[in-house]
Amino acid sequence: MEKVKERRSYWEDISYFIFYSFMGCVLETGFGLLTKGVIESRQSFLWGPFCIIYGIGAILILWSCQKWKGKLFQIFLVSSCIGTIVEFSMSYFCEIIFHFKWWDYSNMKFNLAGRTCLYFSMMWGILGLLLINFVHPLVSEILKLIKNYVNMTILKVSIALILGFLILDASVSYVGLKSFYAKVVRDFDMDLKTKEYPTVYVENPLFQEDTMLFIYPNMQIAGTKYNNTYIDSLYRNKKMYYVKIFAKE
Repeated sequence: MEKVKERRSYWEDISYFIFYSFMGCVLETGFGLLTKGVIESRQSFLWGPFCIIYGIGAILILWSCQKWKGKLFQIFLVSSCIGTIVEFSMSYFCEIIFHFKWWDYSNMKFNLAGRTCLYFSMMWGILGLLLINFVHPLVSEILKLIKNYVNMTILKVSIALILGFLILDASVSYVGLKSFYAKVVRDFDMDLKTKEYPTVYVENPLFQEDTMLFIYPNMQIAGTKYNNTYIDSLYRNKKMYYVKIFAKE
Protein backbone atom coordinates (compact mmCIF):
# COMPACT_ATOMS: atom_id res chain seq x y z
CA MET A 1 0.00 0.00 0.00
CA GLU A 2 2.83 2.42 0.82
CA LYS A 3 4.36 2.01 -2.63
CA VAL A 4 1.04 2.82 -4.29
CA LYS A 5 0.75 5.96 -2.16
CA GLU A 6 4.26 7.11 -3.09
CA ARG A 7 3.61 6.48 -6.77
CA ARG A 8 0.42 8.54 -6.68
CA SER A 9 2.18 11.37 -4.88
CA TYR A 10 4.87 11.33 -7.57
CA TRP A 11 2.32 11.72 -10.36
CA GLU A 12 0.42 14.36 -8.43
CA ASP A 13 3.59 16.40 -7.92
CA ILE A 14 4.27 16.31 -11.67
CA SER A 15 0.68 17.40 -12.32
CA TYR A 16 1.01 20.28 -9.86
CA PHE A 17 4.37 21.31 -11.32
CA ILE A 18 2.85 21.50 -14.82
CA PHE A 19 -0.27 23.31 -13.64
CA TYR A 20 1.55 25.91 -11.53
CA SER A 21 4.11 26.49 -14.27
CA PHE A 22 1.21 27.31 -16.57
CA MET A 23 -0.47 29.51 -13.96
CA GLY A 24 2.85 31.25 -13.38
CA CYS A 25 2.94 32.21 -17.06
CA VAL A 26 -0.61 33.58 -16.76
CA LEU A 27 0.35 35.49 -13.60
CA GLU A 28 3.49 36.94 -15.19
CA THR A 29 1.53 38.00 -18.28
CA GLY A 30 -1.01 39.75 -16.06
CA PHE A 31 1.76 41.42 -14.08
CA GLY A 32 3.32 42.68 -17.30
CA LEU A 33 -0.03 44.09 -18.38
CA LEU A 34 -0.58 45.90 -15.06
CA THR A 35 2.95 47.30 -14.75
CA LYS A 36 3.80 48.04 -18.39
CA GLY A 37 0.44 48.21 -20.15
CA VAL A 38 1.42 45.50 -22.62
CA ILE A 39 0.81 41.83 -23.27
CA GLU A 40 4.13 40.14 -23.94
CA SER A 41 5.60 36.67 -23.69
CA ARG A 42 6.69 35.63 -20.20
CA GLN A 43 7.23 31.93 -20.90
CA SER A 44 10.38 29.98 -20.05
CA PHE A 45 10.65 27.96 -23.26
CA LEU A 46 10.09 28.51 -26.96
CA TRP A 47 6.76 26.76 -27.41
CA GLY A 48 4.77 26.06 -24.28
CA PRO A 49 3.00 28.65 -22.07
CA PHE A 50 4.93 27.64 -18.97
CA CYS A 51 7.00 29.65 -16.51
CA ILE A 52 8.87 26.94 -14.66
CA ILE A 53 10.23 29.12 -11.87
CA TYR A 54 6.66 29.18 -10.51
CA GLY A 55 6.27 25.43 -10.90
CA ILE A 56 9.49 24.81 -8.98
CA GLY A 57 8.62 27.42 -6.35
CA ALA A 58 5.10 26.05 -5.87
CA ILE A 59 6.26 22.47 -5.41
CA LEU A 60 8.94 23.49 -2.88
CA ILE A 61 6.42 25.61 -0.97
CA LEU A 62 3.91 22.75 -0.92
CA TRP A 63 6.53 20.31 0.33
CA SER A 64 7.67 22.74 3.03
CA CYS A 65 4.53 24.55 4.15
CA GLN A 66 1.47 22.34 3.66
CA LYS A 67 1.75 21.10 7.25
CA TRP A 68 1.41 24.72 8.45
CA LYS A 69 -1.93 25.52 6.83
CA GLY A 70 -3.46 28.39 8.79
CA LYS A 71 -0.14 29.47 10.35
CA LEU A 72 0.34 32.64 8.37
CA PHE A 73 3.70 33.82 9.66
CA GLN A 74 5.48 30.51 9.12
CA ILE A 75 4.09 30.12 5.61
CA PHE A 76 4.93 33.70 4.68
CA LEU A 77 8.49 33.48 6.00
CA VAL A 78 9.35 30.10 4.45
CA SER A 79 7.68 30.96 1.13
CA SER A 80 9.64 34.22 0.98
CA CYS A 81 12.90 32.33 1.57
CA ILE A 82 12.05 29.66 -1.01
CA GLY A 83 11.09 32.24 -3.62
CA THR A 84 14.27 34.22 -2.98
CA ILE A 85 16.48 31.14 -3.32
CA VAL A 86 14.70 29.88 -6.45
CA GLU A 87 14.74 33.28 -8.15
CA PHE A 88 18.39 33.93 -7.30
CA SER A 89 19.47 30.43 -8.37
CA MET A 90 17.58 30.54 -11.67
CA SER A 91 19.05 33.92 -12.51
CA TYR A 92 22.57 32.85 -11.57
CA PHE A 93 22.66 29.58 -13.47
CA CYS A 94 20.90 30.97 -16.56
CA GLU A 95 23.48 33.74 -16.77
CA ILE A 96 26.33 31.24 -16.45
CA ILE A 97 24.89 28.85 -19.02
CA PHE A 98 23.42 31.26 -21.58
CA HIS A 99 25.11 34.64 -20.90
CA PHE A 100 21.62 36.16 -20.91
CA LYS A 101 19.45 37.60 -18.16
CA TRP A 102 15.69 37.95 -18.14
CA TRP A 103 15.29 40.30 -15.18
CA ASP A 104 17.45 42.75 -13.26
CA TYR A 105 16.44 44.31 -9.95
CA SER A 106 19.56 46.43 -9.54
CA ASN A 107 17.48 49.61 -9.46
CA MET A 108 15.25 48.32 -6.64
CA LYS A 109 15.98 48.74 -2.93
CA PHE A 110 17.44 45.86 -0.93
CA ASN A 111 18.32 43.80 -3.99
CA LEU A 112 20.82 40.95 -4.03
CA ALA A 113 23.15 41.29 -7.03
CA GLY A 114 20.13 42.38 -9.06
CA ARG A 115 18.87 38.79 -9.08
CA THR A 116 16.23 39.17 -6.38
CA CYS A 117 15.05 41.86 -3.99
CA LEU A 118 13.04 42.36 -0.81
CA TYR A 119 9.90 43.44 -2.68
CA PHE A 120 9.67 40.27 -4.77
CA SER A 121 10.68 38.11 -1.81
CA MET A 122 7.63 39.48 -0.02
CA MET A 123 5.53 38.81 -3.11
CA TRP A 124 6.65 35.18 -2.94
CA GLY A 125 5.54 35.12 0.70
CA ILE A 126 2.09 36.40 -0.27
CA LEU A 127 1.86 33.89 -3.12
CA GLY A 128 2.77 31.13 -0.66
CA LEU A 129 -0.05 32.20 1.68
CA LEU A 130 -2.55 32.19 -1.18
CA LEU A 131 -1.26 28.87 -2.48
CA ILE A 132 -1.42 26.98 0.82
CA ASN A 133 -4.63 28.44 2.22
CA PHE A 134 -6.79 29.00 -0.86
CA VAL A 135 -5.46 27.92 -4.25
CA HIS A 136 -4.01 24.47 -3.64
CA PRO A 137 -6.91 23.09 -1.58
CA LEU A 138 -9.20 23.95 -4.51
CA VAL A 139 -6.78 22.56 -7.11
CA SER A 140 -6.30 19.30 -5.18
CA GLU A 141 -10.08 18.86 -4.88
CA ILE A 142 -10.47 19.39 -8.63
CA LEU A 143 -7.76 16.78 -9.23
CA LYS A 144 -9.63 14.32 -7.00
CA LEU A 145 -12.81 14.88 -9.02
CA ILE A 146 -10.93 14.32 -12.27
CA LYS A 147 -9.48 11.07 -10.90
CA ASN A 148 -13.01 9.89 -10.09
CA TYR A 149 -14.17 10.31 -13.68
CA VAL A 150 -11.03 9.65 -15.73
CA ASN A 151 -9.10 6.39 -15.82
CA MET A 152 -5.73 6.66 -14.01
CA THR A 153 -3.89 5.14 -16.96
CA ILE A 154 -5.27 7.83 -19.25
CA LEU A 155 -4.33 10.51 -16.72
CA LYS A 156 -0.79 9.20 -16.36
CA VAL A 157 -0.30 8.94 -20.12
CA SER A 158 -1.60 12.51 -20.53
CA ILE A 159 0.72 13.81 -17.80
CA ALA A 160 3.65 11.89 -19.27
CA LEU A 161 2.98 13.37 -22.72
CA ILE A 162 2.86 16.91 -21.34
CA LEU A 163 6.03 16.29 -19.35
CA GLY A 164 7.70 14.87 -22.45
CA PHE A 165 6.68 17.98 -24.37
CA LEU A 166 8.17 20.16 -21.61
CA ILE A 167 11.46 18.24 -21.76
CA LEU A 168 11.57 18.54 -25.56
CA ASP A 169 10.69 22.23 -25.31
CA ALA A 170 13.44 22.79 -22.74
CA SER A 171 15.98 20.95 -24.90
CA VAL A 172 15.16 22.91 -28.05
CA SER A 173 15.17 26.14 -26.04
CA TYR A 174 18.61 25.30 -24.66
CA VAL A 175 20.03 24.88 -28.17
CA GLY A 176 18.15 27.97 -29.33
CA LEU A 177 19.47 30.24 -26.58
CA LYS A 178 23.06 29.02 -26.98
CA SER A 179 22.78 29.48 -30.73
CA PHE A 180 21.20 32.91 -30.43
CA TYR A 181 23.98 34.12 -28.16
CA ALA A 182 26.47 32.95 -30.79
CA LYS A 183 24.49 34.83 -33.43
CA VAL A 184 24.48 38.04 -31.39
CA VAL A 185 28.25 37.82 -30.87
CA ARG A 186 28.77 37.21 -34.57
CA ASP A 187 26.30 39.86 -35.79
CA PHE A 188 27.85 42.62 -33.69
CA ASP A 189 31.46 41.44 -33.76
CA MET A 190 31.67 41.50 -29.97
CA ASP A 191 35.12 41.60 -28.47
CA LEU A 192 34.90 38.98 -25.71
CA LYS A 193 37.30 36.92 -23.66
CA THR A 194 37.89 33.37 -24.84
CA LYS A 195 35.78 31.83 -22.08
CA GLU A 196 32.87 34.09 -23.04
CA TYR A 197 32.73 32.97 -26.65
CA PRO A 198 29.78 30.72 -27.50
CA THR A 199 30.37 27.08 -28.30
CA VAL A 200 27.07 26.25 -29.98
CA TYR A 201 25.70 27.70 -33.20
CA VAL A 202 22.81 26.19 -35.15
CA GLU A 203 21.50 27.96 -38.25
CA ASN A 204 17.74 27.67 -37.89
CA PRO A 205 14.89 30.16 -38.56
CA LEU A 206 13.48 29.31 -35.13
CA PHE A 207 16.60 30.80 -33.50
CA GLN A 208 16.63 34.12 -35.37
CA GLU A 209 16.17 37.45 -33.58
CA ASP A 210 12.50 37.96 -34.48
CA THR A 211 11.44 34.66 -32.93
CA MET A 212 13.77 34.83 -29.92
CA LEU A 213 12.83 38.42 -29.09
CA PHE A 214 9.15 37.63 -29.44
CA ILE A 215 9.53 34.86 -26.84
CA TYR A 216 12.06 36.73 -24.66
CA PRO A 217 11.37 40.46 -25.25
CA ASN A 218 13.22 41.65 -22.11
CA MET A 219 16.40 39.63 -22.67
CA GLN A 220 19.72 41.28 -21.82
CA ILE A 221 23.34 40.27 -22.19
CA ALA A 222 24.90 39.22 -18.89
CA GLY A 223 28.30 38.48 -17.43
CA THR A 224 30.49 40.30 -19.97
CA LYS A 225 31.55 43.90 -20.59
CA TYR A 226 28.27 44.24 -22.51
CA ASN A 227 26.34 43.48 -19.32
CA ASN A 228 22.73 44.80 -19.18
CA THR A 229 22.60 45.51 -22.93
CA TYR A 230 19.07 44.82 -24.18
CA ILE A 231 19.10 42.57 -27.24
CA ASP A 232 16.31 44.46 -28.99
CA SER A 233 18.35 47.67 -28.70
CA LEU A 234 21.18 46.02 -30.64
CA TYR A 235 19.07 45.04 -33.62
CA ARG A 236 17.30 48.41 -33.63
CA ASN A 237 14.36 47.34 -35.75
CA LYS A 238 10.89 48.86 -35.61
CA LYS A 239 9.10 45.64 -34.86
CA MET A 240 7.26 45.45 -31.53
CA TYR A 241 7.43 42.17 -29.64
CA TYR A 242 4.35 42.92 -27.55
CA VAL A 243 0.76 44.11 -27.83
CA LYS A 244 0.20 47.52 -26.26
CA ILE A 245 -3.09 47.68 -24.38
CA PHE A 246 -2.79 51.01 -22.60
CA ALA A 247 -0.12 53.63 -21.97
CA LYS A 248 1.65 53.67 -18.62
CA GLU A 249 2.48 57.12 -17.32
